[in-house]
Amino acid sequence: MNFFRKSLTTFGVGSAKVDTRLEKSTYMQGEIVKGKVYVFGGQAEQFVDEIYLFLNVQYELEGNLSEYMVEKVLITEPFTIGPNEERQFTFDFQLPYDCPVSTSGAPIYLRTGLDIKLARDPQDVDGIEVLPHPFIDIILEAIESNNFRLSKVTFDFEHHFSRHPFVQMYHCVPTNGAEFNLDSAAFVFFAHQNEVEVIMHLDKKGDDLFSSMEEAFQLDERLGRFIVQLEDIHQGKNFLADRIKKEILKNI
Repeated sequence: MNFFRKSLTTFGVGSAKVDTRLEKSTYMQGEIVKGKVYVFGGQAEQFVDEIYLFLNVQYELEGNLSEYMVEKVLITEPFTIGPNEERQFTFDFQLPYDCPVSTSGAPIYLRTGLDIKLARDPQDVDGIEVLPHPFIDIILEAIESNNFRLSKVTFDFEHHFSRHPFVQMYHCVPTNGAEFNLDSAAFVFFAHQNEVEVIMHLDKKGDDLFSSMEEAFQLDERLGRFIVQLEDIHQGKNFLADRIKKEILKNI
């Protein structure tokens, strides 16, 4: 092997390249992600320890942009790629049920890397859109049926336990016709295969002296918890909307 070419590959010049191609770019939480990783050999033979996928999200915390790894997926065991050789590897993995959903200013992407010792690791980045789990989507529709409107989704770093350093809060505001004496409501969802745990943050309106004092001392927030199971989903949207209405009334 030419010594000069071998030396250049350690700096990424003429080194192997990687390209990940996904079947599609939009997924729901819990869905199977499928694709292929193409590896193109460089000017010299190289030994690849592994190919990996990082599922990452970017978010802003206290004015600083942070990158967080949600999941790491190993694609292949060690192999050797020859000069100008092309190899491809098929993969599939399940998007975690607790993968963050895509929101403005918080991109989610797959970063592909080749682990090559004593060389600059080639990488490829592919942005994806992540939508809520189908059950969560149905629950949001049932919440909307109770005269709420989803206003935003934010990252919360303080109030809930999660394997991640954050949870996402779905903020809703009452619309005309809302029956509840609320300024706002926020929901946190913990999705699983056949059920969703729902945590409610209910912010009461201050319409009398006592409730105004509660609001002044930030005592006006009510917390509620309930679980929506697969059988509830099968009962239909009206059943679920009525269930959510009862849960809200029970906790305010």
